[in-house]
Amino acid sequence: GIVFDNASTSAYQAALSTYTWSHRIGTGGANRVLIVGVSIFATGTVSSITYNTVALTLIRSDATGVYRSELWQLVAPATGSNDVVVTLSASVTSISNAQSYTAVDQTTPIDANNGLTGSNTPASGSVTPATNATRVVGNLSASSASGVVSATGQAPRTSNAGALGTGASDDKGIIDTAASTTLTWNGLGALDTWAVSLAALRPVSAISQIFNKLMMMMGIG
Repeated sequence: GIVFDNASTSAYQAALSTYTWSHRIGTGGANRVLIVGVSIFATGTVSSITYNTVALTLIRSDATGVYRSELWQLVAPATGSNDVVVTLSASVTSISNAQSYTAVDQTTPIDANNGLTGSNTPASGSVTPATNATRVVGNLSASSASGVVSATGQAPRTSNAGALGTGASDDKGIIDTAASTTLTWNGLGALDTWAVSLAALRPVSAISQIFNKLMMMMGIG
């Protein structure tokens, strides 16, 4: 099934229009995908994201008031440590994160996506995959500057906060049977504003996984 590789996060970026951090993608698996989540705490949007100078593609965005969550993806990213560069529509405050995975379908990496916004606690959203054996990745943008905690049953990957809010990323899986899957973050204030974006990663076929393992054993590719 889909395997988690690495996660990284930017610093809390106060009023910047572009910024950079490094993310490392390992060499231990084939069929790689990179997911970048951006949590914005002011009026603005993401203009572009690159990894190793290659442009990512927008999966979805969700916003309520000035709090905005965006998810972006890149198929077959380069291995090693390379720069992620986020460019925003204006000088706004934000936090970004990156997660890389292996054994993801390279033609249709995103099996399904969904999002939700609210002004209460907890922050939560659900997505329903169409395929078995998916892994659900989620990004949170919340007005709470502290106390945000991932719910039991999901893997916390990144969490960072500053004066205007918290940005966090989790995943959950493997989702063996295609069914509605929820990611939740607790610890927000009763009236805190939040936006959650979710994407289900589709696994590469079993035949492709066996072929790739044989190629690796033979030292090919």
